Amino acid sequence: MHKFGFFVGAASIALVTGFAPSSAAAQVADTTATDSAVSDEVEAQDGGIVVTARRREESIVDVPIAISAFTSQTIADRGLNSVNAVAQQTPGLQFDRGATAGDIRPSLRGIALIEGRSNVAIIVDGIDVTGVSLNTTIGGGGSQTSTTLMDLERIEVVKGPQTVYFGRSAFAGAIQFVTKDPSFNLGGSIQAALGDFDRRELSATITGPIVDDTVAAKLTATYRNFGGFYTNPGNGMGLGGSEIWGVGGSVLVRSGGFKGKFSLSYLDEHSSPIGAYVIPRPNVTQFGVNKITADTFNEALVGISSNIDYAGNMAETLRGVANLSYDAGNGWTIDSITGINKVTSTDQYDFDTKTPNTPSGTALAGGLLNCLPGVCVGIGDFDGDLQQISEELRLSYDAGSMRFLLGGYYFDEAFKQLDYTRFVGSQAFVTGTRSGITPRLSTLDTKTYAGFGSIEADVTDALTLTGELRFNHEIIKASAATGFNILFQNGSTAITFRGQETFNSWLPRFSLKYKLSTEANLYASVAKGSKPGGFNVGQVIDSLRPFGQESVWTYELGAKGRLFDGALTFDASLYYSDWRDVQVTTICYGTASPFGPEAACPTATAVSLNYIVNADKARVKGAELGLVAKPLEGLTLTGNYAYADSKFVDFVARDVYPSPAGVTRQFGGNRMPLIPMHSLSGSIRVEEPVSETATGFVEFLARHRTSRYARFDNRVLIGAKTVADLQIGVKGESWTALFFVDNLFNDKTPEFTRYYGNFNPSTPNGEFIAAPAKRALGVRLSKSF
Repeated sequence: MHKFGFFVGAASIALVTGFAPSSAAAQVADTTATDSAVSDEVEAQDGGIVVTARRREESIVDVPIAISAFTSQTIADRGLNSVNAVAQQTPGLQFDRGATAGDIRPSLRGIALIEGRSNVAIIVDGIDVTGVSLNTTIGGGGSQTSTTLMDLERIEVVKGPQTVYFGRSAFAGAIQFVTKDPSFNLGGSIQAALGDFDRRELSATITGPIVDDTVAAKLTATYRNFGGFYTNPGNGMGLGGSEIWGVGGSVLVRSGGFKGKFSLSYLDEHSSPIGAYVIPRPNVTQFGVNKITADTFNEALVGISSNIDYAGNMAETLRGVANLSYDAGNGWTIDSITGINKVTSTDQYDFDTKTPNTPSGTALAGGLLNCLPGVCVGIGDFDGDLQQISEELRLSYDAGSMRFLLGGYYFDEAFKQLDYTRFVGSQAFVTGTRSGITPRLSTLDTKTYAGFGSIEADVTDALTLTGELRFNHEIIKASAATGFNILFQNGSTAITFRGQETFNSWLPRFSLKYKLSTEANLYASVAKGSKPGGFNVGQVIDSLRPFGQESVWTYELGAKGRLFDGALTFDASLYYSDWRDVQVTTICYGTASPFGPEAACPTATAVSLNYIVNADKARVKGAELGLVAKPLEGLTLTGNYAYADSKFVDFVARDVYPSPAGVTRQFGGNRMPLIPMHSLSGSIRVEEPVSETATGFVEFLARHRTSRYARFDNRVLIGAKTVADLQIGVKGESWTALFFVDNLFNDKTPEFTRYYGNFNPSTPNGEFIAAPAKRALGVRLSKSF
């Protein structure tokens, strides 16, 4: 009876809290977004979680940087096996997927990714694996970043410019994934999940010694299947689903002062086309705002053409890392990280998003080349090949009151894209094959040379000063065939554009830390970040092809620590970011549009095309607060809040429809796209023994974000969203069994939308709306041995 009462009482608390999701979300925050919410295995001597955000092991409380951390137990319990899952648990971090499964857009602390290279670095075992973008039809931050990870020990979300330690992509911050080391004790683990929407997951790891205490090895395998929340009405294809399998292995070598970890992994990922639909914007006045909410979302419209089974996004990732360290004694250490990352991918999707697929009308030889009245057909179809090679070498000194680091970095990236995208005038000519289509080639090659260093000194027992500096020298080369495959024409397949630019940047960071006690610190920092420019490879005029490097200075004050013998953990910060030359996507109407062609793209054979320009200035004012309280044994309460007031200050650009082509106006004062001003999350967790060897638990989690605009013109407003999750389970010393419900109240507010123009004349001035996740439930089981 006692055990039954525990579950009923705990569930009642969770459900009562959840039935008022807005107010509950305002008071609670995610349990994993701070260090002491989880502290299962990677602990400092003072009981706090250890992180490696500054390339050395430190207690998270002692690092003068805002960091959210997740350890392996939380990763397993929450199913945090992708970047998207991490973003859902971290206020201030957004991870949006756009018009395709490969269109990813991570943003952090109000620094939005509108298009082009990611603003947030994705780091796996010390190497940068962030994808790239050629600013083609796909857009976003690159379809090559594998967002599926295996056998993780820890995840660190490091906020603010982190280019000194993480380099080229850490403009707004970094997400670092650290895999588990092989163990010298024979053991392993199995994790499984079953749920609705054809959810099936199974992962297994085995590890143990190979040569006494010198060599250990680990093998990992994973399989995940998800059928998707939506079904295409024409052919029954699941939309937004995925199937993933992967294998990996690592070897750990220890001898004297030497430690080497050698890792190799392979992942095969297949994501079906996303569920979405296109509708005309109801309000077409110049300053009218169209609102997209759960009430306006129409599930009956979700679907794509059914004449072929679109492949969606397919990617194969082969990744190798050699992480070497030598302790030379007397505080001196030499470290080397060598990385190889190779990704081959295919993106194929229904470009016109027209669900009925009935031929209509007669194919035209001119005028609206790809559109007929009521009919517009296009297939987005790309092959990509990405190869990244990197080497980082560091010399560090850590003894007593001074710490020193000096390093060098080399990065070589080669990306090739073959574009089979085709538009035709009648649906009778659409096939799923590439027969007769000559692909258009685009390439992007990047070489980065960098040197970096830091020095940290304890001026007094309480005061520590740190200075850091990185110099980046980046050479970017691009080439492209800029035409389209359109109506009985194979397009221009010859290379019609070649460009090269060099970008240099000095990136300092200065911080001050004042120790209030052994468990509480104040800190202040100022840091600069930069993101290199690049090239527009579409059919724009030559003067618009290159776009410039953007930069940001971030000023921050913070406090973090533990009080009352660890019963309360806090992390708070205030920051201001001065953001210059912001890379922003705008559009140009081509010859196939009744509004074109414009002077920026006079020969473009498309209806419209995207290209990047630089906005002069933007700024972000922000604040963050994280709390974890353990007022009673078995009860944990958490709360996190992120405020980001992100706006353009000076941005003159051409307006979009319905304004006449080529008309410009000032967008200063507009909010940055895809950035909510307020986001928060939280949890209530109750644990109580149910037997001598098992503990029962109930955990209620909620997250909320306020409304956000879809584009820089602020004409489409995505409504506020509140999502609650519930877990009920039992755990023992080496096992866990739990039942989960994601999106408990089935909030169907769309997460992403974008302007889709007039590609389909049945939906003029169209808005592409990505279908949101539904309520999902299932069970998770884990066992270690």
